[in-house]
Amino acid sequence: MRLTKKSTKKIFQKIINKSKNFSKKLKKTAKNKSNKSNKNNLSFTNCENFCKKDYMIEMNKVFKKSAEKYNIPYTLPTKKSNEYAYNVCKKTFCNEKCDGYDFSGDKQQQMNFKKKIINGFQNTYSKSKIQQYKNRGALSACVDVADYDVFHK
Repeated sequence: MRLTKKSTKKIFQKIINKSKNFSKKLKKTAKNKSNKSNKNNLSFTNCENFCKKDYMIEMNKVFKKSAEKYNIPYTLPTKKSNEYAYNVCKKTFCNEKCDGYDFSGDKQQQMNFKKKIINGFQNTYSKSKIQQYKNRGALSACVDVADYDVFHK
């Protein structure tokens, strides 16, 4: 099966919609938490700010440097790609239970993934990295993001 430009756009739009819906669900869950909801909502807001003002800015710098390194023309991200990146950031860094990761029905792979999560963070992260993520506003780090250096600046 050959993908056309139109079918690729449809697939990309479905992916964006799925991430947007999960992001909305995540926000509702954070707002509706137990009697500490005001504190948790504030934490979630801090995490959203981490995504907007730290992670996305730094990742755009990484992409720009990579483009220069490999002599590829750099183009500014589109509104859709920014929205998708923002939702992925929230799914990764504002998702204390690390829910919403799809393993195409592979329960064993999902169990292995969950075993590697300790208090919302991948077990591959050092204590200093976890602390730095928390200082910056992240609530979790469900996936080990190799391109993002949490100790930047």
